[in-house]
Amino acid sequence: MDKKFLLSVVPFLLLSHNANSAAFDTCPYSAFLMQDSQTNIYGVNLLTGAYQTLQTDIGQKGNLNAAGYNETDNFIYAFNTTNKKVVKVGNDFTATDLPVTGLPDSPFYVGDVANNTYYLYRSGLYKIPLDESDPNFLKGIKVEGSDSSMKLTDFAFHPDDGNIYAIDNKRGYLYRISPNNGSKTVLGNAGVTGTFGAAYFDASGQFYFSRNQDGIIFTIDISDPSNVVPTATRFAAGPKSGLNDGVRCASAPVEIETIDLGDAPDSYQTSVDNNGARHDLSNNSLFLGGVAPDSEAVVGTSDDETGTDDEDGVIITPLQSGEQALISVTANRAGGFLNAWIDWNKDGDFSDSNEQISFGQTLAAGMNSLIVNVPDFVSAGDTWARFRISSIQDLPSFGGAPDGEVEDYLITLENDQLNTSRYGPFTAAFEDSWPREGDYDLNDVVMRYQIEVQTDQNNDARQIKISGNLQALGADYRNGFGIHLPLLSRSSVSESDIIFTRNSKLVAVSPLEAGQGNTVLIISDDLTPHTQSTCRFHRTLENCQEVERFHFSVTLPLTAGVKSWTLPAAPYDPFIFAVDGFNHGEGTSVGRGLEIHLDDYEPTQLGNASLELMGNYDDRSDSGIGSLYRTENGLPWGFIVTETWSHPLEQVDMLLAYPRFFDYATTGTHVDWFIKSKRVSQHLYGLE
Repeated sequence: MDKKFLLSVVPFLLLSHNANSAAFDTCPYSAFLMQDSQTNIYGVNLLTGAYQTLQTDIGQKGNLNAAGYNETDNFIYAFNTTNKKVVKVGNDFTATDLPVTGLPDSPFYVGDVANNTYYLYRSGLYKIPLDESDPNFLKGIKVEGSDSSMKLTDFAFHPDDGNIYAIDNKRGYLYRISPNNGSKTVLGNAGVTGTFGAAYFDASGQFYFSRNQDGIIFTIDISDPSNVVPTATRFAAGPKSGLNDGVRCASAPVEIETIDLGDAPDSYQTSVDNNGARHDLSNNSLFLGGVAPDSEAVVGTSDDETGTDDEDGVIITPLQSGEQALISVTANRAGGFLNAWIDWNKDGDFSDSNEQISFGQTLAAGMNSLIVNVPDFVSAGDTWARFRISSIQDLPSFGGAPDGEVEDYLITLENDQLNTSRYGPFTAAFEDSWPREGDYDLNDVVMRYQIEVQTDQNNDARQIKISGNLQALGADYRNGFGIHLPLLSRSSVSESDIIFTRNSKLVAVSPLEAGQGNTVLIISDDLTPHTQSTCRFHRTLENCQEVERFHFSVTLPLTAGVKSWTLPAAPYDPFIFAVDGFNHGEGTSVGRGLEIHLDDYEPTQLGNASLELMGNYDDRSDSGIGSLYRTENGLPWGFIVTETWSHPLEQVDMLLAYPRFFDYATTGTHVDWFIKSKRVSQHLYGLE
């Protein structure tokens, strides 16, 4: 990405500490966070929320709080809430007690320094002069009449106007507090609440405050104190905190160094000035793709100008109005979360309610996939997408992050006004004992599915979608399930763009079976693991009623030039097959080569074992007359019906449940064999 920037890390190394540490050399750019019951001190990059440990030994026991930076002597002043002592902190971040008198015997958690005076707040405002020539030097003085009703956990002095600013934790009000008399002015509601334990200013008058519970850093622009819009803006994702306080030299500007920015136009919040999406690179090991993000001098220029293209983490299939698309996202390692957006309505932002397409999805190392439903209202044309990886799970499309990367992509939306033809639902049922007749309950595999075919105005077939639900698995044998599309060559399918899901989860392995000339889809090479339950069989036992446990969807984009009239007719050719490594009956083939199809359909190219079994045992297939997978009296081992159909109970012969099925299967009469008046409900699953 184009990228540069970050608040300066502390411009010095940790020093060995002593009882009287030295002052800071200059007003430091960094923000400091004092935290924990035994204080540790961190340097915080307010721009991104990244932080680093600066000191774990402050030279005394206790929690330092109510801290402020004194620009007169370049020391930090704080209150040790454990010892109830005011302390002075130097450039090695060690504390020295000061002999302050006049304060109540209570801990202080809110404070800051201005004009060589240390101000504290607890049920009113206190001040402690730090000028040795002042007659009240190091004497605590309560500002009489000061407001005592505010619920504060930190405040900060404005760098120019001399007033204190704070957020009321309970109500979310932005206060302006006079240091002279302690009175407050309510400037409005910031729109956020929580425990805001750290508050800071920078030289431009930006007011920063972080929320302990989630670490989010907010800002309010107070560059013009006479014209303040009090609404807080989410600015960065910082560290969660507790027993903490923030301190910063308010006159220091923000220095920008190494951050990663996006490439989209600035209407999408890309630049730092526009609170753009940005990621800290100072200690970053988390990114998208195989190339780490670079840091460039100019925001919005191409990565190619640096000689390295680091936009390599995302692959997007065509985005067609009203259809699903597959997005592949590669993470260099596990441990990151993905948030992503697409500007569907092309209005130049990612703020519309339906435009976030990934909400903190956990990423594994390597390729990850997500399915996107393209809204049906999109119009054709170019727009932008944004992808952010970070250790922070909840990231908006803007603002800072302490690590990770942002990648922006110019993408194209399509709306070709495709025609959709829908077929089904179909119910395919199989007896898996073939070539033996078995119990002939035709419930060993029962799959209900439907088909959608999309064609364009030139009658070119663009896409086939097949989706379905497993109705029953009443088999002792292990069976897989596939769908053969006769006459549609395997090369007519754009395999890399297939979207395949099982139980709403994307399947990484292509369903398009290798070694086949035609299109053969393997929906599952073993259905049993998808239906594990306490029942012996899935949805075939009267005393073990279950909900459906397995559903699937396969979207097949077709290559150019496949005319709609060349497609096979629905319902295609569903079939079951034996699972490798499991016996499928004495004397029969073990493994994938044993296929059981609908009556009169031939096996696929990989079903050679089925050809060898035809004519054996109870099978009387005759390829010369096109009669396949039929018994001597003409009954099929697999059939399909275009109506909602209730399958027989376990080990109940199909002809007992549906007495007219024999006539239908052998002579084509009684085409309504399945209607209520012609079935025996007591033999059917789920019916009384």
